Amino acid sequence: MHQSFIRYKNYRYAVYATMLSFVVIIAYVLDAPYQPVNGGTFLGYTLGTLGAFIIVFLMWLGVRKRSYYSSLGSVTGWLSAHIYLGLALFLIATLHSGFQFGWNIHTLTYVLMCLVIGSGCWGIYTYLKYPSLMAQFRNESSHTEVSENLRDLDQQALRLATSIDKQSHELVADAIRRTDIGASLWAQLSAKDGSKLMINSDKQSTDTANIVDNKEQHALIVTLAGKLAGSTNVDEITSIQELLEITGNRAALLKKLQKEKQLQSLLQIWLFVHLPLSFALLAALAIHITTVFFYW
Repeated sequence: MHQSFIRYKNYRYAVYATMLSFVVIIAYVLDAPYQPVNGGTFLGYTLGTLGAFIIVFLMWLGVRKRSYYSSLGSVTGWLSAHIYLGLALFLIATLHSGFQFGWNIHTLTYVLMCLVIGSGCWGIYTYLKYPSLMAQFRNESSHTEVSENLRDLDQQALRLATSIDKQSHELVADAIRRTDIGASLWAQLSAKDGSKLMINSDKQSTDTANIVDNKEQHALIVTLAGKLAGSTNVDEITSIQELLEITGNRAALLKKLQKEKQLQSLLQIWLFVHLPLSFALLAALAIHITTVFFYW
């Protein structure tokens, strides 16, 4: 499903965009020997008009996505056209400019367009790289289920640790309390596991306690494994083995949540960049057109 908008109707809009690009290139090459290359020629105005219509069409995707009863094609088809025509727009706008740039509204419009296209490519990359996580992200119940499973594992781990001894209980409780899979935006984007663990947390004084990294619950697992190796009580050995299994399952769930947080942050940043830039481009385009027709 995640690739349907790329391969929609056997790459229909990829073919259309490619054909359009070839026509534009041929027209540009044939026109260049007869006139100075710039946006003020007949071809320049033609490409500019075409580019402006494409920009408006690309912006209309947001309207189509919210028109639930529209008969103007499927949202998947619109998205596919949005992608391929957006890529073709880069070529059309570049040839429209005649490679003439300066410190003016025209170049600003071009730069904004490049930023919008670039951020759009980043969005496509995210969708294609994390298809399964995208499905999970769209399915809110999946995220809720994982969170509930994590809470259940926490409770099971605490009950088992309590049945072993006080030290084990405090060790597990400390690991849960210091779990950190994305407190800051940077930690979420980089998928950094900042979990910590206080070893010997049962002592009266914490001056000699050592706080260590507990990435993927590794420090807790190592500590429990050491306790298992030194135990001779059959019931205790069984409980520690069960606790180790629960800790491993908990670490796997934490990693899954961490990936979901990373994806959510990436998508939020993408939307915070792509949408405002798109509206800025639309505003700059309006000024660009007004300037050309009334003040040029």
